[in-house]
Amino acid sequence: MSYNTMENLLKPDFFNTSNDTIKTMMSTVISATLPKTTNTKLTKPVNFTLKHIREFDPNGSLSCVYWNISEWIVDGCSVLKTNSSYTVCSCVHLSTFALIMQTSRPSEVREHL
Repeated sequence: MSYNTMENLLKPDFFNTSNDTIKTMMSTVISATLPKTTNTKLTKPVNFTLKHIREFDPNGSLSCVYWNISEWIVDGCSVLKTNSSYTVCSCVHLSTFALIMQTSRPSEVREHL
């Protein structure tokens, strides 16, 4: 299931990383579930392809993330491959997923913080 405009609510700022970076939502928010099961651990990872919704910065760092109550986290998810238009994520569980890119702040901005 894909959510239109959900990325405007579950903002990339909810991705708590220690480094001082600009976080950009690079995909729509999607959810993957299995009906009639409570088991969230998978026997093998699930791979899915997310289309980039804005321009890709080759200097950026991409993270496949999932929503955990109040924040985006990466536990159990990784980037398998990427190009300028799409990224393939691999995760060991089902959840609500997105793709977040981190880019460095311009140095002149950092000096004023």
